[in-house]
Amino acid sequence: APLQLRELVNCRWAEEVTQQLDTLQLCSLTKHEENEKEACENHHEKLSVFCWTCKKCICHQCALWGGMHGGHTFKPLAEIYEQHVTKVNEEVAKLRRRLMELISLVQEVV
Repeated sequence: APLQLRELVNCRWAEEVTQQLDTLQLCSLTKHEENEKEACENHHEKLSVFCWTCKKCICHQCALWGGMHGGHTFKPLAEIYEQHVTKVNEEVAKLRRRLMELISLVQEVV
């Protein structure tokens, strides 16, 4: 039987579902681009090692068989990350203390 226009029903949630699908696709593309940035240019593997000599993030294959990093010093990338986070947090704490000192000095002048 032919479908008549008056027989159609407005589906209120269709637009919402469509928007959610568009958002998921966009997130997926963004995540893929981020993963590509975190991948080795040569081996397309996750960057998991820090070459202390070159000061560069590399994959485990570059560290083991890459040839370019022979005799270099390596550390796990997660360890280097934690050290940086700790250092940044320490600097933030110093800046907060200095800010409090400056606020105190300004209040004394006023």
